[in-house]
Amino acid sequence: MAHIPHLVVTAPWDSPSLQLSMMQWRHLTKVLRASQGDRVTYTDGLGTTGEGRLGNQVVERGEEGFRERETEIVVASAPPASKERQRYLVEKLAELGVARLIWLDTRHGKQRVASSSKVFSWVLAATEQSRGAWLMETGPELLTWEDLPAPYVVATPAGPPGPPNARTVVIGPEGGFAPDEVPPESPTWSLAPTILRVETAAVVAAARLLA
Repeated sequence: MAHIPHLVVTAPWDSPSLQLSMMQWRHLTKVLRASQGDRVTYTDGLGTTGEGRLGNQVVERGEEGFRERETEIVVASAPPASKERQRYLVEKLAELGVARLIWLDTRHGKQRVASSSKVFSWVLAATEQSRGAWLMETGPELLTWEDLPAPYVVATPAGPPGPPNARTVVIGPEGGFAPDEVPPESPTWSLAPTILRVETAAVVAAARLLA
């Protein structure tokens, strides 16, 4: 069965054809070797999906429907040290279908996040690759503990191994949280018997919550 490309074309959809970006067009025609008339699927990143045909740098719209978001999981993470590790974290969480990624302001964290355009491009590519219907929400700003949606659980090697009753999981920086940084009485959760990198912990936590 031939591969059918999947595209994110952001709203509004106000015409019978949807304009593709030059990057999308080049990837379709040069990398995937798609031709005009080939089948493609598409989404607005907000749950609406469709199947149409490839035109001249456009998608000719076809039958469309709506897909509910399958999870409301939120990951709040200290930014990894490098942009490549940030990219890995963003792409894998988007592929898994995480609803929202929050960059958490921590005392031991590097506190530098890639630009919003770069982060969005990572989310976009991961959504297309995974054939998702929803774009993961995220941004370049650092948020605080007060901004976290409740209930949340803090990932720490000292926590219990059982699955938490929470929709938000908090991942600390390399070296861990400062002793008085985590709000008192916060529930904790041990992801593994070993110490995980930030991006590894985020992906493991999301996958376990999804399971």
